[in-house]
Amino acid sequence: MAFFKVDNVNIAGIAACVPPKMVENMDSDLIEDKDELRKYIETTGVQRRYIAEDGICSSDLCLCAAEKLIAEIGWDKQDIECLILVTQTPDYIFPATACVLQNRLGLSTNCLSFDITMSCPGWIYGLSVMSSMLSAGRMKKGLLLVGETSTKAKSPYDRVNLLAGDAGTATLLEFKEGANPLYFSMHSDGSNFKSLIIPDGGYRNPTTKESFDYYMCKDGIQRNRLQSNMEGEDILSFAMHTAPKCIKGLLEHYEIPKEEIDYFLIHQANQMINKLIQKRLRVDDAHCPYNIADFGNTSSTTIPLMIVNKLQAEIGGKKVVACGFGTGLAWGAIATQLAEDVKVIDLVHYSSAE
Repeated sequence: MAFFKVDNVNIAGIAACVPPKMVENMDSDLIEDKDELRKYIETTGVQRRYIAEDGICSSDLCLCAAEKLIAEIGWDKQDIECLILVTQTPDYIFPATACVLQNRLGLSTNCLSFDITMSCPGWIYGLSVMSSMLSAGRMKKGLLLVGETSTKAKSPYDRVNLLAGDAGTATLLEFKEGANPLYFSMHSDGSNFKSLIIPDGGYRNPTTKESFDYYMCKDGIQRNRLQSNMEGEDILSFAMHTAPKCIKGLLEHYEIPKEEIDYFLIHQANQMINKLIQKRLRVDDAHCPYNIADFGNTSSTTIPLMIVNKLQAEIGGKKVVACGFGTGLAWGAIATQLAEDVKVIDLVHYSSAE
């Protein structure tokens, strides 16, 4: 297993941004029977979501979050030496959207910038990469952007739309001697990569006119090959098996008592999955916050978005474990004690004028 500890890196601040359009799931016509729709909402826990309309990309939401966070924390943009964007909904196939954001943010041309293609465990993966780079002290400050507009990749006939939301986040990290260690456990299993996939549009299966044709999938939903296809039972089994095992393994490996953890921050997949994971961990509601009711599953952004939305005033100095799992298939967890003075700013609502 990929266990490793990173020293001398501090999480200095966290911000999140959502698009302006909010939709209520009870207003949806994806499920015509209102009683069935109400039951679906109760099971998944998703009551409303924020949706990025045409013209709003993951990069826009991340940019908005980053601008507000950098301004509030008082960093000089010229001091940021590393920018990583984690997303599966980039602006372009190439160039890397991180390079575009380096310019849009007005960062120095000496800033190392690159993308990581990762979805639900993306914030954990991004933290593991950036903190490892900063820990040697050769770079002092980094900006981790994690954003997703996964609603753009869903079939209009797919009830999974009722789970999905969009958001962008920004996390500032800095080299700081003596900072609380970051403990990681990282994993992947590509043997099941087809369990959650957009089949066409890459270079393995290029886009053709047939890519736009709708067909009936095994779950009875019509999709085309440029839209997200998920094998629900496979993903449920995967999440139930890997998330609790990953968290327990991390705590055991580093001999961290579970009772010392203030918050278990679990990727907000859906309420049913999360409650089952919580039950397996034997963690009560007070130590396992949720915000899925108001934002849905925002993929890689769910954990930092939840920190901003639910724990802003009380996260400083707390011991946390965060775990993400999803496309790849990939999963990972981090355990750390956040600094007392970590800066978590108010949720930002995107405006095209910004």
